[in-house]
Amino acid sequence: MRVCLINPPRIQPKAWGKPNVFPPIALASVAAVLEKKHQVNIIDAPTEGWENLEEIDETKYRVGLSAQTIRERIRQWNPDVAVVEIPFSGWSKTAFEIVSIAKACNKDIVTVLFGLHPSARPEDCLQNAEVDFVVVGEPENTFFELVDALELGNKDFKGIDGLGFRENGTPVLTGKRAVIGDLDSLPFPARHLLPMQTYHEAVKQNPLRGEINKPYTIIITSRGCPYSCVFCSNCIIWGKAWRPRSPKNVVDEIELVVKKFGIRQVDFSDDNMTLDKNRMAQICDLIVERKLRFEWFTPNGIRADTLDEALLRKMKKAGCKKIRIAPESGVQRVVNEVIKKNLDLKSVEQAVVLCKRVGIKVGCFFVIGLIGETKADIEETIKFAYKLRRLGADTFIFSIAMPLYGTEFYEQAKQGGFLREGFCDYALAATEPLVETPEFSADDLRELCMRANLVNPTFTRYKILRAIRNPKKTIKLLLKRK
Repeated sequence: MRVCLINPPRIQPKAWGKPNVFPPIALASVAAVLEKKHQVNIIDAPTEGWENLEEIDETKYRVGLSAQTIRERIRQWNPDVAVVEIPFSGWSKTAFEIVSIAKACNKDIVTVLFGLHPSARPEDCLQNAEVDFVVVGEPENTFFELVDALELGNKDFKGIDGLGFRENGTPVLTGKRAVIGDLDSLPFPARHLLPMQTYHEAVKQNPLRGEINKPYTIIITSRGCPYSCVFCSNCIIWGKAWRPRSPKNVVDEIELVVKKFGIRQVDFSDDNMTLDKNRMAQICDLIVERKLRFEWFTPNGIRADTLDEALLRKMKKAGCKKIRIAPESGVQRVVNEVIKKNLDLKSVEQAVVLCKRVGIKVGCFFVIGLIGETKADIEETIKFAYKLRRLGADTFIFSIAMPLYGTEFYEQAKQGGFLREGFCDYALAATEPLVETPEFSADDLRELCMRANLVNPTFTRYKILRAIRNPKKTIKLLLKRK
């Protein structure tokens, strides 16, 4: 069959400045599995049309290829199946637009959604009559079975785990799909179907990723997270069990992208890359042994308590330039009882000191606005960030907690009546606070987030705009701070 996989245009806050595009590796992984038996094409709309910013309203842009261009591409390729990924609920609006475009091109095209949003809200997605199927959870095996069934003309889909569809107008969800135990069994993502050169050109224009200045790609070396942070949604797709790829399999992929695609920088986008320190050390040793020359980063963050000096030195030798760690809060009570992260903040301080000693830059993630957190807690977190700055951390990203579907934080906010009026999929695409509690208002969070992001030692206009939407107010604060 002919299968067209589509990364839909994004809805992006104007406050983010330049678009931040990145390879849709989950989409490319599905493509690689389907390529074994079918003809496959990818339309990466945000990347291919990264310079096309269409104003939606006073706060948001639509980023990517125009609807007309996508329509022409679908008609030209004439697929039997159109697969649309929704990795974030805030982008669901454009994804449903793509589904409608596909059906308008040919009503017989089978439309399938996958990604975080369909996995968290499958029945809601199936309320759209133009959506034929949703894939829930880890996608590769479900897609392989689904497309095979469609090719054979099979009408009974109940035997395919991880699938949602309608039967007599009623949504039906099949059994939960077991996660893939042996990730080495998966082919490498189908990067040959992606616009590899464009990622480099686009990211060069984005000051938020200033460290990326060479041809780059994303590699994921493990899936799953055994931890229980209340705001995190990744386990909805990848599960709780941590599943690593073997060091050889990982370095084989690195060698491929370096030699075939000329990659010189890699983002390892795992949730828990260093959870097994011995495995991480073996990956580093193999990189050095094979003399692979590239720089690498961990933009999603790694746990501070999995690091020691010996491992960091190996990482440095293997090309690591910068890591990010995620204390999330500077208050141990909030980390333990509110976030449920199970992380000793002393390990964060130690990791920062060790990184400075070894010569690896380190950035820190924080999140504010959680239920059970107070304004005083957030003030303490800002103080903690300054402490980490003194110890050697060089960048700090403070975000306002988003109540993403499927997370414990969303359920807390919904059940407690803390979701702000107007909360919806589309609202998630903005940078606005969506949760208010008796402890803080939306205005409180905006002010605190702005002040917190001023911890950054070099504060550009773009970083300011990323933190808040009121640049005049921020400039006044900056001048006052000086």
